[in-house]
Parts: sequence; C-alpha cells; structure tokens
Amino acid sequence: MANRTIIHELLFNKEYCFDDQGMLSASVLSIIPLIRPYQWQSLLIPVLPNDMLDFLDAPVPYIVGVQNKTPDLQSRLANAVIIDANKNQIKSASVPQLPQQKELLSALRPYHSRLVGESYLARKRPVYECTDAQVEAAKGFLAVLRSHLDSLCSNLRSHTITNVQSNNDKVSLILRESFIGSFPARDRPFMKVLICNLLIFIAFDVV
Repeated sequence: MANRTIIHELLFNKEYCFDDQGMLSASVLSIIPLIRPYQWQSLLIPVLPNDMLDFLDAPVPYIVGVQNKTPDLQSRLANAVIIDANKNQIKSASVPQLPQQKELLSALRPYHSRLVGESYLARKRPVYECTDAQVEAAKGFLAVLRSHLDSLCSNLRSHTITNVQSNNDKVSLILRESFIGSFPARDRPFMKVLICNLLIFIAFDVV
C-alpha cells in the first residue's frame, strides 16, 4: 500500500516530491493529515515554480510539488522520495518496518477498498470534491492511522525527566535508550530513527 511508504518517509523527515502537475496542491496538502498527531515542521510548498528549484537543495526536509521532470531536476532529487501521483508510483529507499505493520494494514484495508471502489465515480469530479462514501471512508482511514501512530508515543512520558523552571516553563529530557528499549526488538530500528526527528518532540506536547 502506497500510504505505508509515505508515512514511513514523512516520519523520518525525508525529502518528498510529487511530480504530477494536475494533482500537485491536493496531493501535497493531503499528506499532512496522514501523520497526525505529529505535525510537519519543515518546508511545505504545494507547487514549486520552475524558477525556484534552488529550494530543492535546501539542507532541511521538505514536501514540494514539482511540475516537470528534467535532467537537472532529477539530479537534485537523487536522495528524495519521488511520487508520481498519476501513475501511483513511489521511488524510495528502503526504511525500517513500521511497528505492527501487518495489523495496521489489515485495519486500513476495508477503508482503502471503499476509497478505491469510489474512485471511478470520483473521476468525473474535480480532485477537491469527494463523494459522501469517500468522505466517510477517509474519516475511518485517518482515525485508524492516527490511533496507530499515537500509540507509538503512548508511553513516552514514562521515559522523560521534566524540570519545572522558576517561571513555570517545563523542560523535558527524553531518555532515548529507555524509550527505544521499551519496544520489541523488531520495532527498535524504526523507533530509533523516529526519536531522532523533530516530529517526535511536537508529538510529546499532545501525548
């Protein structure tokens, strides 16, 4: 399922590019709800103008929509995750397996099937318009996904040390090795990378 790869890469703060002109804005903006309760904290450009391609050399993670494939563009994106929304293709390096991945895919499959089943009818509509069935399926899909991602940090507070300053500001230190070690061995490679990203600290505020 393509969404699995998308979620992996976003949580790892990878550079992320779409290259289908007709769906750029809708595709880029729809990515953000997929990683809730985490919040994207870096560059987000729904459509990158051709005269601003230097942004692709930025030393920070980004999600951008690019309109044309050129040799120069491809060389700039050598280490990026590239999505062709029109062909439903993703070019990406391998990443550690998402914790409880099989269970997540099983829970998402019914909602995904409904969305796919409605896709033929939706072709006659603008990309930003959805059928009622699509809306309900999308809500269910996102609810399952959010619950799963939320569970990754459900015990985070028990692996932190918090110091309250004189002005009542709180400074928290995450005990990284303790937190990573609380997961089964098969899940630790994923969590080790995840804990190093800024997204995890944003999530900490809402856990």
